[in-house]
Amino acid sequence: MSSEELQQRITNAIQAYREEIDRTRREINEVESLLRQNMAEVDRLAMRETSIANRVRDLDVNLDRYEKTDIKTFFSTLIEVQMRLQTMRAQVDQLQARRETLRNRQSLLSEIVELLEQAVSELARSAKIADLPFDPQTMIANIIQSQESERLRISLQMHDGPAQAMSNLVLRAEICQRLLDRDLDQARAELVALKTAVNNTLQETRKFIFDLRPMTLDDLGLVPTLRRYVAQIAEKHKIDVNLTVQNLDQRLPGHYEVTIFRFIQEAINNVVRHSGATQARVMLENSDNILQILIEDNGSGFAVKEAIAAAGTRKNMGLANMRQQIEVLLQGEFGIESALGRGTRVAATVPLP
Repeated sequence: MSSEELQQRITNAIQAYREEIDRTRREINEVESLLRQNMAEVDRLAMRETSIANRVRDLDVNLDRYEKTDIKTFFSTLIEVQMRLQTMRAQVDQLQARRETLRNRQSLLSEIVELLEQAVSELARSAKIADLPFDPQTMIANIIQSQESERLRISLQMHDGPAQAMSNLVLRAEICQRLLDRDLDQARAELVALKTAVNNTLQETRKFIFDLRPMTLDDLGLVPTLRRYVAQIAEKHKIDVNLTVQNLDQRLPGHYEVTIFRFIQEAINNVVRHSGATQARVMLENSDNILQILIEDNGSGFAVKEAIAAAGTRKNMGLANMRQQIEVLLQGEFGIESALGRGTRVAATVPLP
C-alpha cells in the first residue's frame, strides 16, 4: 500500500469517527432534554411532598378534626409521592450517568480523531515511520484493533458493573413496591437500603467514567490525573504504587498529556493483570526538555524477546500500542527490560515541544 493510499484510508476513518461524534452529540442533546424534564418533575414532586408533609404534621396536632378516611388518604398520598420522587431521582441519576458516559465517549472519539490526524501529518512530512519496526499499514491496523479491544473491555465492564447493579436496583424497587401493601415499616427499611444501593452504584459508575476518560486530564493536567489514578489502583488492587514527578510543573499540549497518560495506564494495567507485583514505581523527570518515563515493579517478570516477537498479535497488542504511542505519536524512544522472577522495567524518552 502506498503512502497516498494509507493517508486516504486514515482520512476516511477520520470522517467516520467525526460522523460518530455527531451522532453522540445528538444523543447527548436528547439525554439532556430528558434530564431537564425529569429534574422539573423532581422539583414538582418535592414541593408536593413538602405540602403533604405539612398537612400530615397538622393532622398529628389536630387529630380530632380529621376523619379516618382523610387520615388514610393523607398517608397513602404521602407514600405515593415519596415513592414517585425516589423513582424520579433515581432516573435523574441514571440520566446524569448516561450523559457523562456519552460525553466521555465523545471525548474519546475526538482523541482518536486527533491521533489519526497527527498520523496523517507525520506521514506527509516525515520518513521516520518507514524506519520503524512497524510499517504504516500495521500501525493503522493496530489502532483499529486497539479500539475494538477497548470497546470489548468497556462492554464487559458495563455488563458486569453498572448494568448488573441497575438490574439489582430494579429488583429491590419491585420488592419495595410489594411491601407497601403489606408492611410499611419493612418497606421503609427497604427504601433506605435501596437509597444506599443507588448511591453505591452511582459511585462505582463515576469510577468507571474516570477509568474511561479522566475529566481531570483536561481540567487539571497530566500530573494531578496520574496522582489520582495511582491512588485508585493502590486502593483497589492493594499494590503499593509510588509516583515521583520532577521538573514537570508546566502543562503539556493536549495530545502529549493524553498519550503519556494512556502509556502509563497501559503499563500499570499490565502490572495489575499479569505481574503479581506487590510494589510498583512510576517516575517522570523532565531534564532539558526531555521527559524520562519509568514504570517498574517487583512482579514475576516475563521473557522479553518472545513478547516483542509477538508484539503485533492480538494477545500482545498492548505492548505494540505502547511502543507506537512513544515512537510514532511522540517521536520518542521506548524500551522494556524483564526476566522471569525479577520484575519488569518499562522506560520511555520523549522530546517535549
